[in-house]
Amino acid sequence: MSQSPSAPEDEGVSTAVKHALGWLVFGNAVGLYLSVLLLVPSWQVGEWTYGRWVPVHLNVQLYGWTALPLVAWLFSMYEVGRSKSAAWAPAAVWGWSAALAMGALHWLGGETGGKIFLDWKNGALWAFVVALVMLWAVLVMAWKERAGGWTKLKRRVSLGGLVGLAMVPGVIILTASPKTYPPVDHLTGGPTGSSLLGSSLIVVGLMLLLPRVVAGSGKGRAGWGTWAYFGFCWIFFGVAEAVGGTHFDWWQNFSLLLMPPWAWLLARDWKGFSWPRDSRFWRMAMFGWWGLLVLTGYLMYFPWILDRIKFTQGLVAHSHLAMAGFTTSFCALLAVLLTGRRVGGAASVTLWHGAVVVMILTLAAMGWREGAEPSWMLLKPDWREMGLTTRSICGIVMLSVSTGWLINWKTR
Repeated sequence: MSQSPSAPEDEGVSTAVKHALGWLVFGNAVGLYLSVLLLVPSWQVGEWTYGRWVPVHLNVQLYGWTALPLVAWLFSMYEVGRSKSAAWAPAAVWGWSAALAMGALHWLGGETGGKIFLDWKNGALWAFVVALVMLWAVLVMAWKERAGGWTKLKRRVSLGGLVGLAMVPGVIILTASPKTYPPVDHLTGGPTGSSLLGSSLIVVGLMLLLPRVVAGSGKGRAGWGTWAYFGFCWIFFGVAEAVGGTHFDWWQNFSLLLMPPWAWLLARDWKGFSWPRDSRFWRMAMFGWWGLLVLTGYLMYFPWILDRIKFTQGLVAHSHLAMAGFTTSFCALLAVLLTGRRVGGAASVTLWHGAVVVMILTLAAMGWREGAEPSWMLLKPDWREMGLTTRSICGIVMLSVSTGWLINWKTR
């Protein structure tokens, strides 16, 4: 259930959200600096090159802004705040942030495994593993204390969750290793359609689970057909991933075609729940971005489109649609539901999404132009400079807005 504003604040949940907002601000600052470096390369600081800042920007947005609200959600689901392990929850969050800070220093020093979003290596890797184990231990202690008062179903499901979470450190170690690599489309160098389907289905699962855990009253409108379709998507993912292929193969294209129906299915399901008033704007934004994300993701995978925009600002535009648009809306909504506290007023939220829209449209237009004429790599045409300048202006707006969110959160 969502926490009312008058209820005692869960310190672990509040700390996790506050750290998440802090990493959002830092990640936005790094993103702004990267956009400026594209305009003025001489502003590089020593050996901290553009290429070294990129993994910092990507990883703090994923493991900081995106992951820590999920950590707060775990604290809420396992009722850590009502257990004796509550005092350890903020320490687990600080351990997570310390590991991420160590990772940033490693990446700036050029020490990385070379995998996007899996750059953990050596000391940074083991620091992150320790943070994961510490978080798991806090959840286990809370489960032992609180599970006796839960229903049999909740007790079993939560225990299964702990078993799954226990595998995460090993999975991180395995997947971050240069010796392992997921299937790739050898024609594009990017992920296969089935890989994109699998990662998207994880998000679908979270969106199906969220209202059933933290929303108000209601049962949702996901009937047996929705759950059967969810299972079918996972089965198709497993088969297509095992077969492999390229974006010229029908099963890889069909993998992404399975995603657009979820834009309607999830929105219909969520209408069956009651929601806090302060969550309305973020819910609307989240589903708007989600619909655009799955639709454009499918269209961009077509050979005649992907072959033109790969390795251009076009893919950067889609990444911002996913992270600055959908993921930010999801994380902000989760923060509202878990704490009962508002993330941004109407003006700042509108300003954020407006800047994201302008940035995405600018980057998409630049990417399409770049794919048609590679001379921009050697020259500085006006359209390129105008596009990069617009991107930086949007970055300034987003950094300012997110800083305001953090300040307001700490002072309320």
